[in-house]
Amino acid sequence: MKKLLITGGNGQLATAFKSNFKSNFNLLSLDRSELDITDKIKVESILANFKPDIVLNCAAYTNVDGAENDFKKANNVNSNAIVNILSKFDGLFVQISTDYIFDGKNGPYSEFSNPNPINKYGLSKLNGEEISLKMSKKLILIRANVIFDLNSKSSFLDWVIKSLKSKKEISVVNDQFGNPIWSVDLAKIIFQLIKNQELGIFNVGTDKIISRYKFAKLIADEWNLDVNLIKPISTKSLKAQNKNYIAPRPLKSGLLVRDEFPKISIRDSLVNLKKI
Repeated sequence: MKKLLITGGNGQLATAFKSNFKSNFNLLSLDRSELDITDKIKVESILANFKPDIVLNCAAYTNVDGAENDFKKANNVNSNAIVNILSKFDGLFVQISTDYIFDGKNGPYSEFSNPNPINKYGLSKLNGEEISLKMSKKLILIRANVIFDLNSKSSFLDWVIKSLKSKKEISVVNDQFGNPIWSVDLAKIIFQLIKNQELGIFNVGTDKIISRYKFAKLIADEWNLDVNLIKPISTKSLKAQNKNYIAPRPLKSGLLVRDEFPKISIRDSLVNLKKI
C-alpha cells in the first residue's frame, strides 16, 4: 500500500479525500499546526520519517484580499513552500491551483490558456504552478474554482446556507462567473488521476458556467431557503461598499474540462451533498 502525505489536513479537499480514500493508502494527513510547509526543517523531517510515495498538497493561503496586503505571506505558502517539499521529494506530487491565475476577460479557460493574474493571490498561485512544473518530474496539477462543502468557514455554500437560515439578507456578485465543484467530486477526480498515474495539468469543474449569484440561488432552492434574501450586486458596487474587498477579481472566468472527464452536474452535486 502506497504512502500518501496530505498537507493542509483540515481543509475542505483534504477532509473529503481522507473521508473517501483513507483505506486506499497508508495515509498521513497533517494540518498547519502539525506541518507548516513554510518550515523547511519540519518539512524535511516529515518527509524523511514518513517517506511518502505521494504528496497531495492541500496547504494554501486562500485569503484573496489578505494577499493584496501581505503578498510575502501568501507567496511563501503558495509558492516558496513548494520548494521545501520538492527539494526533498521526487515521488508523485499533486498540486492544487485555481482559475485566479487568469484575468477573467475571456473565460472559461483551457489548460493551454495563457495565465495573466490580476491580483496577488493569483500571482502567488501561478508562482506555485511554475515551481511545481519546474521541480517535479511526476506532477498532477489540478486547477479548480469555488470549491464548496458544508461545515467549512472557507466555503461559499456554507456561508450562503448559514446566512439564509439566520434570515440574514446577503449580497452576492452577479458578474463573477465560474463552474464551482464539490470537494468530494474533486477528491474523486484526484484519486482516479493518482490511481492511473496520469500526469500533467488538469482543469476540473462542474458542467455549467454560472454567476455566484445564480449559484447562491441554486443553493437556496435545494435547501428550501428564502431566495428573496439573496440580492444581486456588481463587483464594482460591492467593492465600493466593503473597504476590505480590495483585490481585483476575474469576472468572466471558469475552467473548460476535458471531454474524457465525466461531466459533473452542479445540481446533482448539491443533491448528493445534502444527503450526507
